[in-house]
Amino acid sequence: MNKLHVALVASAIAVAIGAATVVPARAATSYYQDFGGKPGITVLIDQFVGNVAADKRINFYFAHTNIPALKAALVEQVCNLEGGPCPFAMSMPKIHKHMGVTQNAFNALAEDMIRAMDHEQISTAAQNNLLAKLAAMEPQIVTR
Repeated sequence: MNKLHVALVASAIAVAIGAATVVPARAATSYYQDFGGKPGITVLIDQFVGNVAADKRINFYFAHTNIPALKAALVEQVCNLEGGPCPFAMSMPKIHKHMGVTQNAFNALAEDMIRAMDHEQISTAAQNNLLAKLAAMEPQIVTR
């Protein structure tokens, strides 16, 4: 994993923690095509979910999860976040309310996403754009 990516994730998470408001899901900058559109995002999410499944730090969070439904929702979410034509309106606080997600688990998930994006050769600019949007969701996801 690239040290710059880890530093950017840590910085983005720190900004998100200190922010009083949540950044809108869609930012003005779109990297949808950098991710290969919806087909590329689907491949990325398959890789990401595989990384999470192999990650003993966090895979227990997903032990009773409907994996095909999770993948479909993540594809829609990333597609939406990156300016694609995908609707996504799920509530992060509602989804994660009873999961007991820790800061360490959130960081591990971000590392797994970085590995997936590196594997799929997503540009650094596109990676950082998505990571910043995901980091802004941290206050809605981390509950412990």
